[in-house]
Amino acid sequence: QSGILELQTGLSLYISPYEFLEMYRKRKEYSYLPVVVCTTEDDPEREQKSLELGAWDFVLKNSSPGIMRLRAGNAIEKSKVRFLEYDFLTGIYGQQKFYQATRELLDQRAGANFAFIHFDIDRFRIINTLYGSKEGDRLIHFVAGAIRKVMTAYGRGTYGRLGGDVFGMCVPYEDGAAIYHILEGIRAEIRKHSVHYYLETCAGIYLVDDPDMEVAAMHDNAEIAAAQCKGQYMVHDVLYTEEIGQKVLREQHIIDEMDAALAEQQFIVYFQPKYQLKKMAPYGAEALVRWKKPSGEIVLPNEFIPIFERNGFITKLDYYVWEKVCQFIDSELSQGRNPAPISVNVSRVNLYNPDFMDSLIDLIHRYHIPPHYLNLELTESVFSEDAELIQRAVNYLHDAGFTILMDDFGSGYSSLNILKDVDLDVLKIDMKFFSKGNTAEKGAKIIEAVIRMAESLDMMVIAEGVEEKHQVDFLNDLGCDYIQGYYFGRPMSQDQYEKLTNHEEEEQHDMPQPESS
Repeated sequence: QSGILELQTGLSLYISPYEFLEMYRKRKEYSYLPVVVCTTEDDPEREQKSLELGAWDFVLKNSSPGIMRLRAGNAIEKSKVRFLEYDFLTGIYGQQKFYQATRELLDQRAGANFAFIHFDIDRFRIINTLYGSKEGDRLIHFVAGAIRKVMTAYGRGTYGRLGGDVFGMCVPYEDGAAIYHILEGIRAEIRKHSVHYYLETCAGIYLVDDPDMEVAAMHDNAEIAAAQCKGQYMVHDVLYTEEIGQKVLREQHIIDEMDAALAEQQFIVYFQPKYQLKKMAPYGAEALVRWKKPSGEIVLPNEFIPIFERNGFITKLDYYVWEKVCQFIDSELSQGRNPAPISVNVSRVNLYNPDFMDSLIDLIHRYHIPPHYLNLELTESVFSEDAELIQRAVNYLHDAGFTILMDDFGSGYSSLNILKDVDLDVLKIDMKFFSKGNTAEKGAKIIEAVIRMAESLDMMVIAEGVEEKHQVDFLNDLGCDYIQGYYFGRPMSQDQYEKLTNHEEEEQHDMPQPESS
């Protein structure tokens, strides 16, 4: 609703009208309510001072009612315009006016170099949640003031609040260093803000190469660049590049297509065989997934798995793969064969899913598969957070009869406590330890130590990433149990895997097989 406050001069108040105006304008929640000063006499000095202190207009008290209504109405209309143009909390341009002013700036200075900056507060939602919306508003207001101060000193460009903790700036520049000088100046001002919590900001910078582009599209590019800062310690500014833009566009296409791809079974399960080293014979496999689009394009897992882990879709894809593997094992058993176990990957996201364990157990019961036929691979990194919760989940699955493999052992999160506290059956070590160069000898000793340790703990070892004969010979000399890698076999289709295993004489191997429950 629109309203108007009439302030009369010449009256005896506890405070003067001018003092009231000064206090009134400090209250941001009232800053858009127009104030009209009603004077008892024509006094230019009073009128000027009232306007300087923020009054919207003034009228003589003995003016006709019609004139007073018109001037009051004009003040209200001006307040409506200001409300639309300026951000209520900070007093700087809102998004619509900022875009408009930026468009005018670009048109007026054709040929100049411009940078569009997306600027936001890192983890602002957490700050708002922990310390309350009042503190959040106080912080937003302070950041806006820092931007206003630095941009005013720079003397060129536009700036505004685009919503939430997001601010935009468009600055002309001759030297790119000026952009970073502005950002550092803003951050220097923000550091003066008295807070008792971690406060950091992120900036995405888009160097405008097409001044006729929609301002909103410029902001989109800058925002894409800013998103690359998230979760990157000590990375606060990112410059938009075509490579970043294409990457984000590609990720969005993957997200847009993932549900339909799953429904249409575009995800294909491949099997990479594992070999028993002593007999040089295949024994089981790891189930991997590829995305084969209707066009024939193959999307590799290192492109879509990280995206699915971030958005949670990995839980659906994991279950899809598990079911495909269960169907394969069920088919083998129904034909009187005794298939070797197939290992499937279990993502960190699934381990936090309260329905995960029950759904997995229900799955093997539905296909009447003893649990030791389905091995579960967990990457070592899943134990880096909430180890106690993960430990309980893994031990529960082990007690249910599943064989548990730790993938990527030694990749960076190793802890002997994991081996002590978690019921693991198999360690998978990557032959990256055995890379050529000055560290090869040290890496070989680490592999040997892991194999010896696993033996003493009654655990099997699978060496993965085996690609060369000298690696096979080295592992054979150490008594490694199983190997997996391109030297013996690349990931293959289900039909190819069946042909590989069915012509081999079926034998009983000593891979750990807990009793089914």
